[in-house]
Amino acid sequence: MNQRSSRSLKTLFASSSNCVLLLSAASCAFARTPSTNIALGKPVAFSAKPNYTLAVDPDDNIQLTDGKYSSEGKLQEVENTNALWVQKGTVGWQDVMPVKITIDLGAVQPISGISYSTAAGRSNVSWPTALYIAVSDDNETWHAVGDLVSLSRKNGAPPLEGYANFRYLTRDLKTHGRYISVISASVPFTFVDEIEVYAGDQQWLNAPAGGTVFRDFKEYVAQNMDISATRRRLYNDADAVRSLVQASGIPAQRRSALLTRLEKQVAATGNLTSLPADFKAIVPLNDIHRDILAVHGELLAAQGVNPLTVWKQHRYDWLPLIAKPAPAPQTELNFSMLRNQFRSDALLLTNAGTKPRTVNLKLTGPPHNVQTDWLKVDSVEWTDTQSGLVVPDALIPLTARNGEYSVTIPAGMTRKVWLTVNSSKVPAGNTRSTLEVSGGSSQIRVPVTFNISSITMNKPRLSLGMWDYTNANGYYGINPQNRDAAIALMRSHFVDTPWGSPKVLPRPDAAAFDKQNNLQAKLDFSSFDEWIARWPGARRYFVYANAGSTFADVHRDTPEFHARVGSWAKALSAHMKELGLQPNQLGILLVDEPKSDAQDILIAAWAKAIKATAPELTLFSDPVWPRPDQTKIQEAITQMDVLTPNVPKYYAGGKLVRDYYQKLREQGKELWFYQCSGPVRPFDPQVYYRYQAWHTFSIGGRGQGFWSFASTGKAVSSWNEYSAPGINFAPVFFDKETVHSSVHWDAVREGMQDYEELAMLQDAIAASNDATLKAQAQKTLNAAVKAITDTYKYQSGNHDWSTKRYVPELADGHLQKVRAMLEKLKV
Repeated sequence: MNQRSSRSLKTLFASSSNCVLLLSAASCAFARTPSTNIALGKPVAFSAKPNYTLAVDPDDNIQLTDGKYSSEGKLQEVENTNALWVQKGTVGWQDVMPVKITIDLGAVQPISGISYSTAAGRSNVSWPTALYIAVSDDNETWHAVGDLVSLSRKNGAPPLEGYANFRYLTRDLKTHGRYISVISASVPFTFVDEIEVYAGDQQWLNAPAGGTVFRDFKEYVAQNMDISATRRRLYNDADAVRSLVQASGIPAQRRSALLTRLEKQVAATGNLTSLPADFKAIVPLNDIHRDILAVHGELLAAQGVNPLTVWKQHRYDWLPLIAKPAPAPQTELNFSMLRNQFRSDALLLTNAGTKPRTVNLKLTGPPHNVQTDWLKVDSVEWTDTQSGLVVPDALIPLTARNGEYSVTIPAGMTRKVWLTVNSSKVPAGNTRSTLEVSGGSSQIRVPVTFNISSITMNKPRLSLGMWDYTNANGYYGINPQNRDAAIALMRSHFVDTPWGSPKVLPRPDAAAFDKQNNLQAKLDFSSFDEWIARWPGARRYFVYANAGSTFADVHRDTPEFHARVGSWAKALSAHMKELGLQPNQLGILLVDEPKSDAQDILIAAWAKAIKATAPELTLFSDPVWPRPDQTKIQEAITQMDVLTPNVPKYYAGGKLVRDYYQKLREQGKELWFYQCSGPVRPFDPQVYYRYQAWHTFSIGGRGQGFWSFASTGKAVSSWNEYSAPGINFAPVFFDKETVHSSVHWDAVREGMQDYEELAMLQDAIAASNDATLKAQAQKTLNAAVKAITDTYKYQSGNHDWSTKRYVPELADGHLQKVRAMLEKLKV
């Protein structure tokens, strides 16, 4: 699964003829300093071929040193068609990290500085974590002479929020070399418009080049990313707090004292050279970070914020790390739900102080006759991400002692507390309770309402698969130590269609078949059976077969291939029966995300052979053709039992594609939806995860999936994405021995329950004999589904959480109306 959704954005540019899109007066003054660009017109080489489609052209290898800036002249707000990354003069990479850009200066040259022009700040395009500068005389042995992201700070920094073009630059180098490289560490995109290299003093040629010596640039980046990303986090947060202090109306003397404290921590950040071996990107990252955030706490106190403030916003609303409590006349929690559901609400606790604060929470007057574990309380941990966006996402369970939960809030921070009710353990009815919150001298009472319907939700009829690959020893973030916990966490969120890797299916060789191409040898189903046993009671068992052009030493164009694949499929079907399962519970994905004629030819050949002898098996496909209705080999689609279009591709195809899939559904094909954009941590949990179930309902779909439950971008731990070479798609948090849930993963579960409520109302409408009520209910249902699915036309693949583009209460509001109609229609 490697399809990414395209994203649209609007951009804000500031430009002048001599100062190309720099964001501070100091930067502009620096840019106007006369200098000789010794890189002008010099050849450029890349460690990886540029692959960002909208910016790729034959001149990529000369455009970075041609002296032309694609960003010049673009003023005010312009559409995505004029964004930096779609200009011919821009060179771009997607899902490649790190990228090494090397300029051959032609001879050993003294070097005083370098500049690197780029853009970021919207549509999942982030500022680079690091831009390592390295020089070499032979293009083999390199000297790392600095990180341009850090060196450029004295001349200005990119904005903390919003889209902008920016030129990183420094004149503080004192080195030399024939070759100079910029090694960009940026996920998931790297974009560069122009690179300039500035001449230095000829006397420097007699001095050492300096810096750390290395030969493998990927190894160098891996060794230094944690430090670079930590510095970025500390610098950015210091900048944010500094801006708030400077803009505040507190007395000048106190303001000056806070700024002095900040500058001390900024200086300490520049001297940071090591991190603990078990470093995790949990905020605060270290003592320096704690002190920076404590300055924010003191600022809040100086502005009259109470030492402990309890406040609220929608549970899925974006919450910035450095936040000031929003005043509200009443803070309360509300749980309105059907029986047999999990629903959550959240409370925010802000510590306006200079030291960590421990806060206790106790629910008084809970519903009567509740069962054990009816209420789950989690502390939401803040973690930094590859892109530099700190997110409140990881759910850390709190254990009650004598009915009281304790949570610690670092100074100057806000802690989200995530409360989840399991209504299968709560009697129906309405209850008013109180959550007592105490910390120090603060005593706050928060009203809590539990509205549990007498209507019971059955197990969701919507299937959910996450390409989890829990067979063998597990894959990606799953291993033997955390596999059971991962499976339990998936099942608790309604995953009922586990996925197995290609190795889970026994593959016979040529010797296993007789002269008539009948399978005569007994297949080894031990790996398959072990995997099935890990998922007792699953609705289906899907396997990615990774089908090739040959099988058991015969080519797909031969009769032998057809016969051998068919005989093998027949054995799979028989074995499902031996396990007490139905053969159609086994689903096979032959080729992942087919998008070429060659792939479709392969799928059609395998599907024909399987359907000839074992039509009861389920064939699954996730085509990513922009126009599947126009493909040449229609059998690659029409022979499938389950078709799973990618959500962005489906909507981009327009009415013709929608009609095509609906016609197939009417012919008996089962429709699913799936998405696989990333990295997911900065995505709005509702827009990306929860809403997909609503989209699935709107097309009459019966299943959905996301890539992937465990694909962590090769990070050793989800708690530190900094040095991961790939993109994180996992909605949960993996460590070697643990798996923790998240706000994002809970959003998936909410979507599954939303779908079931919508389907329950549709069932009730069909069963009702009251024509007037049926019409009212159908109108309510249609309006709810349309309200959510219509967000996609404004979304255009942009899932960014921090942009707050969507009304977070939208789904809850319509779901309340759906439940009200269910109550009216119930028998």
